[in-house]
Amino acid sequence: MSELFGPIGQLGIVVRDMEAALRYWTEKMRVGPFFVFNQIDALEFNYLSEPIDRLVPFDIRVALANSGPLQIELIHQRSPVRTSYSDFLDAGYEGLHHVGYFTEDYDKLLRRGLDSGLVIEQNGALFSTEGKFAYFATSGHPGTIQELIAVHDGNRELFEMVAAGAVNWDGKDPIRNVN
Repeated sequence: MSELFGPIGQLGIVVRDMEAALRYWTEKMRVGPFFVFNQIDALEFNYLSEPIDRLVPFDIRVALANSGPLQIELIHQRSPVRTSYSDFLDAGYEGLHHVGYFTEDYDKLLRRGLDSGLVIEQNGALFSTEGKFAYFATSGHPGTIQELIAVHDGNRELFEMVAAGAVNWDGKDPIRNVN
């Protein structure tokens, strides 16, 4: 358990090919079902303290599944906007990008991270102004970025649905499109 943020709740995996990743996770790892967001509504998205270029379409596809209490997030960026994901891929990496911590007290844990000397690399809000997230930059090995994920009324049901879908999953209907 993280002394700063509590238990890890999510593994964020950046992929070059979403279809191949979904096949691998559902057929080889036998994790699923995956709930797929074919488009993410980024109300706010900043990378290295700068807002992304809104003149360039922001196109990211995300798939969520659970393995027990651990959420697996597959991320496939399809647009040329510079993000932590694109820099990760451009550096020749693919796979584990970050570990995520779910919190209902986002502002408190964000302050705790900043007070401990962590620096925000990427942050914003998805789907609603309450959908806040922050990635803290790391200088360790790839895959050790820490993400804070605000849990709120708007996404709590989604996370519960994803977790419930994994309980007694029989391998059928492995890909479920949300949008």
